[in-house]
Amino acid sequence: MKKEAKEEQAKEQARQKQLRADEDAVSPVIGVIMMIAIVVIIAAVVAAFAYGIIGGVNKAPSTALVVEGVKPGGNVNVTIYHHGGDTIVDAFNGSGTTYSQKWNNLEVRLNGATVGSGDINILLMNNTAYTSTWKQNFEPGDQIKMRFTSLAVGDSIAVVHVPSDSILQRVTVT
Repeated sequence: MKKEAKEEQAKEQARQKQLRADEDAVSPVIGVIMMIAIVVIIAAVVAAFAYGIIGGVNKAPSTALVVEGVKPGGNVNVTIYHHGGDTIVDAFNGSGTTYSQKWNNLEVRLNGATVGSGDINILLMNNTAYTSTWKQNFEPGDQIKMRFTSLAVGDSIAVVHVPSDSILQRVTVT
């Protein structure tokens, strides 16, 4: 019986040594499956941000704007045409009665600064004066006419979508 007990004890010690010597915590197959799962999750999160599903990303509308009449001089008539693409929603404050109150989600910037009453002396949308009520959206077929008091060679006029801070069109005075 002592011999059997010693053999049993030796077997138990051998098993414990084998357990201590086994350093593989996770099998290689499980490790590969976990890495693939992590990559798929990361790709899904990146795609969600890229497509604006997560994170309140403001995407700029895809529009075709044309700016005409830009030249150096005083009292220069410039027209911005919306030729097609997405409607710019809430572009204007329809009831605003001053130059600065008229703009909402759309801005015109001269050399990076928002155009104000010192830069222009006429502002029309579809031949309606800024003192009248404008529709709020800027849609294909619409136009904005502005008379800049002064433009110099090298000045930059940019049409900006405010929520996304994206430049929809930029022209340089030449």
